[in-house]
Amino acid sequence: MRIEVIDTLTDLAKVEDNWNAIYDADPDAQLFMSWKWLSGWLRQVAGPWFVLAAKMDNKADGPYVAFLPMRIQTRTENGRIHNELNMAGNFAADYTGFLCAPGAEHLAIPAFARYVKQLNWSRLNFENFRVSESRMRLLLAHFPKANFQTSETSRVGKVDGIDNSLCPFAVLPPDWDLYLETLSTNTRQKIRRLLRQVDATGEYRITVATPETIERDLNTLLQFWETKWKPRKGDLTQTLVRSNRAMLTRSFHADLLYLPTLWKEDRPLAALATLMDSRKRSFLFYMTGRDETFDGLPPGVILHAHSIRYAIANGFTEYDFLRGNEPYKYSFGVKERRIRCTVVGTKNGRNLGGKIDPRTVPEVLEQATGLHQAGKLVEAERGYREVLNVQPKNADAIHRLGQLFTNKGDHIAAKRLFKTLSTIRPDAYKSWLCLAQSCEALEQYLDAAHAYREVIRLRPDLPDTFKNLAGILIKLGRIEEVNAALVAVLGQTARAAKKNGSELKTRRIADRTMVQGETASL
Repeated sequence: MRIEVIDTLTDLAKVEDNWNAIYDADPDAQLFMSWKWLSGWLRQVAGPWFVLAAKMDNKADGPYVAFLPMRIQTRTENGRIHNELNMAGNFAADYTGFLCAPGAEHLAIPAFARYVKQLNWSRLNFENFRVSESRMRLLLAHFPKANFQTSETSRVGKVDGIDNSLCPFAVLPPDWDLYLETLSTNTRQKIRRLLRQVDATGEYRITVATPETIERDLNTLLQFWETKWKPRKGDLTQTLVRSNRAMLTRSFHADLLYLPTLWKEDRPLAALATLMDSRKRSFLFYMTGRDETFDGLPPGVILHAHSIRYAIANGFTEYDFLRGNEPYKYSFGVKERRIRCTVVGTKNGRNLGGKIDPRTVPEVLEQATGLHQAGKLVEAERGYREVLNVQPKNADAIHRLGQLFTNKGDHIAAKRLFKTLSTIRPDAYKSWLCLAQSCEALEQYLDAAHAYREVIRLRPDLPDTFKNLAGILIKLGRIEEVNAALVAVLGQTARAAKKNGSELKTRRIADRTMVQGETASL
C-alpha cells in the first residue's frame, strides 16, 4: 500500500470524486467525513493539516482506497514543546474517523499506522472516533504497549453527568405516522398537539433559514446559545461562537444546513441547527439555542419534531442526536451508538524522532517569541533550539536566539549566531548591525568596524551607524580614517538621497553626523 500526502485545498479539490466514491461505499462514513463538510471546515482551520491518502502499490495511476485527515498542534508542558496529532475535524465535528473502501482495511489501516509512526509527535488523539470495533482493533494493534501507552478518555461531564461518548439516533421509517407509532403514547400525543398549534395560523410559527434570512437566524441561534453557556464556558464562549458561525455559514451555502426558528408572533423563541447528509440520508442535530426567559410551549420538542417530520418527508432515514445521552433525546424513539476517545502517547512524553514536526515551525517560533517577550528566557531558548534542530538556517530563530543571548550578556554565543545570520541574510542590514554590536561588546573592534561598514553600505541613511563606526576607528587608533570614512559615506548618502528626491535632508543628516564624529575624536 502506498501513502501520499494531501495538504492543500487545491489538491484536496482534485480528489473530490474519488473521496465521494469511497464515502458512499464505506459503512463507517458520516457527514463530518464527507468531502463537502470537511473541505469547508479545513478552509477555516488555522494550523497545519494533511490528509493521508492510500492507494494500491500496483496501481500508481489508480484511485485512492482510503483517506485519513489529520491536524497537527503544538503544546508546551513542563517547559517542553511537543506536537499532537488530532483528527482534522476536531473542535467542530462531533464524529471523526477515516474513510476506507470495504475490503481494503487490512492493507490501508496498517499502512496509515506505519506512516504516522514516522512523524514527529508525542500524542495521537483519536477523539470522537466513530469506526467499527474491528477497524479500531486493527489500528491500535500497530501501537504496541512496549513502545506506546494507550488510554481511553472519559467524556462524562463533571457538572451534568452527561456521557458524551453515547450518541442516540432514531431510525426513520418512510412515513411520519409510522414514526409516531414507535413512540410512547404520551409522546406521540404531545407531538401531534404541539405541531397542530404551530401549523395552525396563529401566534406561533416556524420559519426555515433562506439566503435572505440566514444571518438573522444564525444570530438568533448563537445569541441564545451564548446566553446559556457563557456562565459555564467563560472566555471560551466567544471563540466557540465565532467558529460555529463560520462553520454553519459555510454549511448553509453548501446545502448542508437546515435551520428552523420558532416564533411567537415577532418574538423568536428558539432555533435549531441540523446538518443534512444527503449522501447517507441522515439528519444530524448539531446545536440549539432558546430564549431562557420564555415559559410556555417547549421549543426544543417542537423544533425536533418539526425537523424529524421534514426529514422523513424528504427521504432521510436517520435522525442523529450526536454526542450526549441527555434524557430528552430518548423520548424520540432512539437507539445508541458509542464513539471512542482514545489517546496513544509515547512512553517518555516526547516527540518521536526527538524533533518537532517541520510543519509546526511557525507556531513554535511564535510561542518561543511570546515566551521571550514575557521574560521566560529558558523556555524561549528551548523553543528557538527546537526550530533550529529542524531548520538550522531559519533566520528568524537565529536572530531571536541571538537577541536572547545578547540580553543575557553572552556575546560570544550571540556573535556566533549573528555571523551565521549575516551569511544567510547578507543583504539585511540588521544582520550586520547585530553582528557589529556583538563584536563591539567583545572588544573585537576590527570585526565590528567591518560589520558597521556593511550596515552603512546597505543603509547609508542611519546616522547612528556613522557615529558607531567613528567610535570604533578611534578605539583602533585610526583617527585619520574617521573623517575619510565619513566623507565617503557622505557621498554615498547624497547619491542615495538625490535618487529619492531628498538631497537637502540627507546633507543635514550627514553634516550633523560629521560634527558628532569630530567631537568624538577630540
